[in-house]
Amino acid sequence: MSTIRTAIHAAVWGPDWRAGAIGPTLDDAAAIGYDHVVVPLRRFEDIDAPALARAFAARGLEAMNTCGLSPDKDIGDADAAVRARGVAHLKQAIGLARDMGSHQIGGVLYGPIHKAARPLAADAFLRAAESLHEVAGHAQAAGVRLALEVVNRYETPLMYNTRRGLEFLAAVDHDNVFLHLDTFHMSIDESDPLAMIEAALPRLAYLELDQSHRGDAFEGSLDLAAWARHAAALGYAGIVGVEAFSRQLLAPDHADGLAVWEERFDDGRRVAENFMRVIRDGFGA
Repeated sequence: MSTIRTAIHAAVWGPDWRAGAIGPTLDDAAAIGYDHVVVPLRRFEDIDAPALARAFAARGLEAMNTCGLSPDKDIGDADAAVRARGVAHLKQAIGLARDMGSHQIGGVLYGPIHKAARPLAADAFLRAAESLHEVAGHAQAAGVRLALEVVNRYETPLMYNTRRGLEFLAAVDHDNVFLHLDTFHMSIDESDPLAMIEAALPRLAYLELDQSHRGDAFEGSLDLAAWARHAAALGYAGIVGVEAFSRQLLAPDHADGLAVWEERFDDGRRVAENFMRVIRDGFGA
């Protein structure tokens, strides 16, 4: 039997991840068998990290995090002041993660999510890598690793497939930086996504199961259990994550940013249970 570790995004249940509201989400996740719940670090002022740490510990769960960058905090920008704001933002996120007991921040940590008008300039790529090298050292000292998410070409010109992700990791050149692969994004921009899981394996910290329409695991065009079985056969031993979004369960600005236009589901617990069945099928967990 596999002892694979699992995680699920808190947005499966709703948009309020404050310590006083997240209890039912954590209760459901623990009852279903997840090990971690992912708390996005979106509005720092709403986050009471010590209170969240207590809420997680009371249920035997561990927090994980995601974080992003706005255009005025782009760590690859030509303006040093913009880069400095981005680095400071990520360092603040690392402090929040540490204080809530989290040991990993994933997501698009290398630049703002946007549809670029042209390919990324080489100097911007290198500036972002240099900035993240600094952030990675700060995170390592805090006991938090960074897992950079590969997203599709409509959301970034930097890490839009696994090959580019591995190239960026080489440029960052820090052993506290890993890859976060998401099946939704991979299904758009990988010629052979299963082969890319194998290519990424030495640097893969987080494999996220996410359906083609970002809804329930048992709907959509991706055979997620087959992806999971392939990763298991390769010997993947990192964390297996789950992500699903429905518009009415997200804050409006979050739904808009992710282009979640429809109500894909209204029962987060059922979705969480279905994804857990996929994980158990794939990994024998």
